[in-house]
Amino acid sequence: MRKKVLAGIAFIVCFTLFSQNIDDLEFTHTKDSLTSALLSEFDYLNSKTFKIKQKLDSIKIDKQIELISQLEGKWEFVKVVCQDCIISKAEEQTKKYIEITKKHIIFYKDAISEKHIVSKETLKFSDFIDSFSGLTTLVYKDKRAWNYTIDTTKTHVSASYIGNEKEGRIVTSVSGNYSYFYKRIE
Repeated sequence: MRKKVLAGIAFIVCFTLFSQNIDDLEFTHTKDSLTSALLSEFDYLNSKTFKIKQKLDSIKIDKQIELISQLEGKWEFVKVVCQDCIISKAEEQTKKYIEITKKHIIFYKDAISEKHIVSKETLKFSDFIDSFSGLTTLVYKDKRAWNYTIDTTKTHVSASYIGNEKEGRIVTSVSGNYSYFYKRIE
């Protein structure tokens, strides 16, 4: 009797685990169900379906324009978070700013002025599409890939390092992923 009960439970558990429809999965890097569904199907079919890629390409441009318009402005550094890193007090206490325009991200130290520019990155979106990096991954000139997200109040932004772009794809980092948080000042 016990064997039959255990076999029945094992069957139900296996059926539940393996019957999940890939279209029902939610991806945190996308905003709407259409994009989620397309990314699921695109990943599932191993990037071979031209029709799905065309739909994603058309959505991608809209998402990128929307993101840039939300990010435009000046932002003050609030904190850095990294689960497997040791962040120095000096790093956290340094006054840092970013200014995001339609074409660039400008990084400043101490104040927002020409003489305090630390670096300047051209806004370049990755051409690679997958469910992890989404449609709006920015790639810096050193090939580091970043996801920028803005909160619902549009007063804070998170810049999260997700890996490096290599050979036309994003190689994700398993550890050492850090996020910088900024608040809008202008």
